[in-house]
Amino acid sequence: MSIEKIVELQKKAQGLSLLYAEDNKNLQQQAMKVFTKIFSNVFVCGDAQEGLELFKKHLPEVVITDINMPGISGIEMAKRIKKIEPFTKIIITSAFDDKEHLFGAIDANVSKYLKKPISASGLVDSIEHVVDEILFEKNKDIFEHYVRDVFQYQDTMLILIKEEEVLVVNKKCLDFFQKESLEDFRAIFADFGTLFLKHNNFLYNHGGVEWLKSAKENSSKLFNVKMADSDANSRHFILKAYKIPNKDDTFILSFDDITELNLLVVYDKGAMQKEKQESQKKIICNIFEIIKRNNSSIRIYNSYKGLNISNVGTLTELHDETAVLQTQYLQQRAIKINNYLIIESELLPAAVFCEVKNVDFEKGEVVFKNYKFIENKPSEQEFTRVEPEEKHQVTLFFEGRKIVTQSNLMDVSVGGAKIVLALLPASFKEQCEVVVDMVFYAEAKPLIINTKAKVKNIIEQKSEFDIIVQFDEDRSAKKLLTEYVANRQMSLIREFKKL
Repeated sequence: MSIEKIVELQKKAQGLSLLYAEDNKNLQQQAMKVFTKIFSNVFVCGDAQEGLELFKKHLPEVVITDINMPGISGIEMAKRIKKIEPFTKIIITSAFDDKEHLFGAIDANVSKYLKKPISASGLVDSIEHVVDEILFEKNKDIFEHYVRDVFQYQDTMLILIKEEEVLVVNKKCLDFFQKESLEDFRAIFADFGTLFLKHNNFLYNHGGVEWLKSAKENSSKLFNVKMADSDANSRHFILKAYKIPNKDDTFILSFDDITELNLLVVYDKGAMQKEKQESQKKIICNIFEIIKRNNSSIRIYNSYKGLNISNVGTLTELHDETAVLQTQYLQQRAIKINNYLIIESELLPAAVFCEVKNVDFEKGEVVFKNYKFIENKPSEQEFTRVEPEEKHQVTLFFEGRKIVTQSNLMDVSVGGAKIVLALLPASFKEQCEVVVDMVFYAEAKPLIINTKAKVKNIIEQKSEFDIIVQFDEDRSAKKLLTEYVANRQMSLIREFKKL
């Protein structure tokens, strides 16, 4: 037995006490030379009855006792000690190893059974074993107590569920719903979805959508949720379902109250359109902060001659006037060409248009600024639009006559087109019926598409008019348009990759 081991064990046992019960005075004296080097306090006695009184008075963490002593046995003392303090570590020493004594020791739930004569190294090893058990249990208790405190006093409502059964809820959750106990909360959780209020782009039970199923199946997503507090005021929460690893269908539901950010009005389209640019920017910055804090991804869109280029990205920095994101190299090239980008996220009520300040290809970073909401989301675009080749022709016929003016086809899709006209004929207005004649020269043989259409929108510019037309359902024209748009898409992809 090395001095180094005794010193190391003394460090481990610092603050721990030992009760030693042994009626053999010679063994007492020899053992005490070892015990006093290890434990802070050692209490010694010659019989089990005295040992019990010492234990009740001092409550030592470790007990080492002989079996055969005057009065009650060491095993009987061990049983009584365990009733007083079940976590006490007990080492039994005995000159006998018969089954009766062994079974008695097991029944008393002792930690070690040592047969005499006991070597100093064997005794030290046994003490080290029980000291390690004590330290492990103390650390485990500290950790569990810390975890309970973290869970209970989070400023976020937390609900631990297995399948659809609530296992634990924190204090914040009980306070919000004004419930005194877990059982009271379980009663309302059975119909929890009825507490979610309807709101644009928010999660609530409707149609085929079931809130808990959606949250579980999309544990990487953040959901907007609206509920009323005890005063019937609407509160805005961000809901996320965290899957517990290696536990079947076990989740922590987190409800982060962000009502103070005043975002609810933003999800009302009418109110959103009235927002000024500066207030929009503040709202967007608040949502960006939530996205970044939760490490949620965003979807980035750019356009090349009408072709949508889209990849996911991550917000890495937020400043007063600018923000920084990381995305794939292909998207960075598209951003550099456009000098703008459009961002979508499940937390954003609309797409966000951003100007680009700088693209750093080495770091894979894009610095952007001047954020504002835009009405149309690229992800909800009904048809793929493409810009035609420079060599093309477009002619409009209105009321049976050709519109004789300079015309240009800006983009075309299976469903419609954007055409620029230098002049408009009299009585030409929205909802008018026209015939659109288009000629494309991408192949050796010109592609001619002629179809009826309706004027959906007229936008007056300084010296020209942008005309948005919607094509009629013409199977023949639709087939030609589908083939043309698909071929043009492939051509633009190849063209973009060569840049």
